Amino acid sequence: MIDIILTALLILLLRIGQDTLFLAKIDAFNRANKVYSMSINFFEAMYTITVIKIVLDLMQKSVYFVIFFGLGSLLGGLISSLIKSKLDNKLEGQRKFYARISLDNDKDRTELIETLIEHNFEFTVDKKEFLNGKTRTIIEGSLHNRQRMYELKEILRGRPGKYVTILRAEDVYMLR
Repeated sequence: MIDIILTALLILLLRIGQDTLFLAKIDAFNRANKVYSMSINFFEAMYTITVIKIVLDLMQKSVYFVIFFGLGSLLGGLISSLIKSKLDNKLEGQRKFYARISLDNDKDRTELIETLIEHNFEFTVDKKEFLNGKTRTIIEGSLHNRQRMYELKEILRGRPGKYVTILRAEDVYMLR
């Protein structure tokens, strides 16, 4: 009986590790960190094959070990989500993205600025004259996290006469 409990716990822990590696790889991929993503992918592939081999061998003893494999997946997803939310909260307040919106006319400007204020965006507004003599309204500022970037994109979707640039903050430089 103790052997079965220890084996079930081993499967549970192995599966938690497998899910954690998988979600870390996806997170690295979403953040465009290719080296980190490929490194995790390498170790995750070897780890996954090992876990599957262990579980298949144990299933010959008892089919119930599949249940622990599934529970490990569930707990692995929960633990990975908790780790990710802790990291995201730690990074809150640091500038993650830079957004610049260029508008054609003043009618769109007033309505868009009111909407951005309602959604608590902190941007600056300025009128700029371009080399061709055309004047445009420029709205620009920092976005604290990926979620704010998605909120901004949703607000801007379907608004004609605008040019939008969103850069990751590490690509923004201030020259004096």
